[in-house]
Amino acid sequence: MNPRLMAVSGSLRGTIRYLIDDHISIGRSESNHFQLNDGAVSRQHCTIRQADGFYELTDLDSHNGTFVNGIPVRRKALQHGDAIRVGRSELLFLVDEEDSSSDETVLLSNEPSVAKMETIRFDQPGSSTTTGIEVGRMARDLAALFRISDIVNSIRDLNVLQRELLRLILEVVPGENGATVLLTDLDEEPGSVCHWSRQSGHQRPIMIQRDIVHRALWERATILANAPLASPAAVNVLCVPMVATEKTVGVIYVTSPATAAAFSEDHIHFLNSVSRIAAVTIENRLALASLSQENQQLKEQIHTSSIVGESRQIRQLEDFISRVAQGDSAVLIRGESGTGKELVARAIHHRSRRAALPFIALNCAAIPETLLESELFGHEKGAFTGAASTKKGKLEAAEDGTLFFDEIGELAPLLQAKLLRVLQQREFERLGGTRALKFEARVLAATNKNLEQAIKAGEFRQDLYYRLNVVSVTVPPLRERHDDIPLLALYFAARYAAKSKRPFKGISREARQLLMNYSWPGNVRELENAIEHAIVLGLTEEILPEDLPVAILEEQSTELEDALYHDALNHTKKELILNALREAAGSYPDAARSLGIHPKYLHRLVRNLKLKPELQRLG
Repeated sequence: MNPRLMAVSGSLRGTIRYLIDDHISIGRSESNHFQLNDGAVSRQHCTIRQADGFYELTDLDSHNGTFVNGIPVRRKALQHGDAIRVGRSELLFLVDEEDSSSDETVLLSNEPSVAKMETIRFDQPGSSTTTGIEVGRMARDLAALFRISDIVNSIRDLNVLQRELLRLILEVVPGENGATVLLTDLDEEPGSVCHWSRQSGHQRPIMIQRDIVHRALWERATILANAPLASPAAVNVLCVPMVATEKTVGVIYVTSPATAAAFSEDHIHFLNSVSRIAAVTIENRLALASLSQENQQLKEQIHTSSIVGESRQIRQLEDFISRVAQGDSAVLIRGESGTGKELVARAIHHRSRRAALPFIALNCAAIPETLLESELFGHEKGAFTGAASTKKGKLEAAEDGTLFFDEIGELAPLLQAKLLRVLQQREFERLGGTRALKFEARVLAATNKNLEQAIKAGEFRQDLYYRLNVVSVTVPPLRERHDDIPLLALYFAARYAAKSKRPFKGISREARQLLMNYSWPGNVRELENAIEHAIVLGLTEEILPEDLPVAILEEQSTELEDALYHDALNHTKKELILNALREAAGSYPDAARSLGIHPKYLHRLVRNLKLKPELQRLG
């Protein structure tokens, strides 16, 4: 393993730092291994250390938080490819060896070439007269170009595509070795190299001269370097840039021994034509690969880390999701409104074998009963007034994916019976249809109602309950996991700040305390709304107490007033008891009689109000 951090954005973009003794510190202070000159970064922001065979990131109580794959964390076990956001910088955590498609038999040399380089451009049209030999060469070259065109349209793998191109090039151009050198995105330096040789058992390293490659790239022209015969170890080089639609993606580099015949103008023309075809194809393949990788990273960030939190309850919930995701059993997700039941359902789907298939959600409480049956089963054309065309329902749209029933407790009794039949028979019919359609999707359901009480009240079918409640989990309310409130607040603040395009540095200590002390009857949904309110109405780069909704401030004020009242009341009680005992010379029965209370109650008051030390001083 080779653990390291690479900055992909921010002030140190392109910088790589290796973990020293399996440890690296990140922050604004000069004492850090990875120093980020950014006001949004704390002096000692976070660290990465090896622990028990894995690498763990620890946030050092930073002001603005540390994000891994877009989620704020305190402690997080890192994996290869995780994106770490610190302030305005994004760092990529890499563990595996550097991925390179370079052939082991290829070496990039910084030594200057011994050959005399010549720049060749094709600005002037060639002679209008051609000989029979030239016609034959043109036919050969044209046939080779047709074959190359067929290859670029049929091969998707970039490495295989480059090798096939080189093989066909060397069928026309009398070279011994060929290579394609692709550029890196950061500094336009030669990056990955793909090589092909006429000699299948070739093991000797192929030397590619950087100065020749650089000149071809800078001048965007063909470079011909014929080595002098006095240098038997030297080679003739033909280097052609691959100029695509938007940029130069690399070069085609062909060599032959110095003792062989020099490359001719025909070879240069042919290779120039091939380079144009190859450039556009390789550019498209690279763009497609980049989009595919970005899409995969976004999916992983959205689906594998959608549940924010590190409390014991959330760890138990994550463990439950991991265990049930691989099965096909129905899952009933319970919890108060706003706790994130649909997030749990989506996490189960996206960690299952059905992740690439549809996830269809149906809110049973949001759709009128008269429309819900059509939404669920679909309908045929003419099934009822207004059915102008055939429509697929949710059961059909889910295909072999996952169908999620939100607020299943609100489902009408008639539809409960029809849904039960679908789950038992695993088939259904569209409204107005006669053909049975297979139902293969996994069913997940969520409710904030007590279904057991609903069954007793005759509001929910018991047999449907048993079909849905194969496996059950309760999502904890936010008041039971206060430790997750700062992480959730940072997550929502960063998201809405980016959406509103306003700078965001963090949440003030006073505002954090208010968020921690609030009861959150609306759970995570209410917290999200409160943070969005603060971001939209706030006037500074920090969330301050006055930016929060009035409900949060009023509850804190009420609690403060209650505390002041109880403090004043307890103080008065202490004074009355001490005066009574002083006048009774320490006699509890006499003091209790003067106060009009039972002596046992007086003893309990003295104990609860912790008056014994003061009584001892009086005695």
